[in-house]
Amino acid sequence: MLKSPQHLEQFPALYATFPDATFVVTHRDPVEVTQSMTTMISYAARMGCDRPDPVKISAYWFDRADDLLSGCLADRDVLPAAQSIDVRFDDFMADEDGTVAAIYELAGQPLDTRAKEAMTQFRADHPRGRYGTVDYQPADVGLNTDEIAARLRDYRNRFVAG
Repeated sequence: MLKSPQHLEQFPALYATFPDATFVVTHRDPVEVTQSMTTMISYAARMGCDRPDPVKISAYWFDRADDLLSGCLADRDVLPAAQSIDVRFDDFMADEDGTVAAIYELAGQPLDTRAKEAMTQFRADHPRGRYGTVDYQPADVGLNTDEIAARLRDYRNRFVAG
């Protein structure tokens, strides 16, 4: 199992390396992703330097997000339809059980009572928001949400727009 946005621009290599795998490609609004990613990286940068520049960090990672999402847009069809599924974040959040069932079905894996109960217990033990939430302020990291939306419009239109 691989989980990393870095894989979004590596579909040809992933498929060549794992030709019999089932691929679950998750998608989230690129404005939200970019805000979240750049904020997290800016906060984490404090561990490695005295005065990180969140505007400079965000500019770099916004370009990187564009590379990754453009790679996904260009190469998504490399993954065979019979072995891959696109999962929108909002759809997953609205119906976790249904989404997981669809993934198991595509993979040809049984989704038995034990697995369903374990997933239900995990959600009960790890409720959303148990540690609070992050209030993203794009201006704090030098981002403009209109610019993000415009630049990543093609990805959003194909994979996220309802």
